[in-house]
Amino acid sequence: MVLSDEVVRLRPLSLDDVDEWMAGEDDEQIRWFEFPGPAPRENVVLAIQNWMESWRKNGPVRHWAACPTDTGRIIGGVELRDLGGGEANLSYVIFPAFRRRGLARRAAELALSYAATEMNLRTAIIKVLEGNEASLGVARSLGAVECGNEPSAGGGSFVVFRLDLIQAR
Repeated sequence: MVLSDEVVRLRPLSLDDVDEWMAGEDDEQIRWFEFPGPAPRENVVLAIQNWMESWRKNGPVRHWAACPTDTGRIIGGVELRDLGGGEANLSYVIFPAFRRRGLARRAAELALSYAATEMNLRTAIIKVLEGNEASLGVARSLGAVECGNEPSAGGGSFVVFRLDLIQAR
């Protein structure tokens, strides 16, 4: 499933994308996703295989590479994870050279529209680690409403947002 606006195109990842995906990882991404360090190649291969399998089986995860419409180069990604009960978790990442240009918001808007129309979901949940001002800004710019905090698995604290998708339909 390919989604696009005039600036960003979302497409599922394939195993041909492993090296390009790995090249986008940086210390900021590692920090805000609470990874223990750079992802080993075998972990990236496994992640992409799992995302491909979820697409193939109509599973709960929809993960896309985010690419500019003019080059097709991978600049990040966006993911929806169906949580059941009409809710999905939304996450997004933009690689260092492309940050702070509104691309995460554009990619998220495309994915959220898909969540509302194709997955018939009603609510998006966005969890952002406290202090991640760029991602907090994306959540707020989407119109998500802060609804609390919860501990993260890595010892941090998430700011939790909810976004009504009914309006996106």
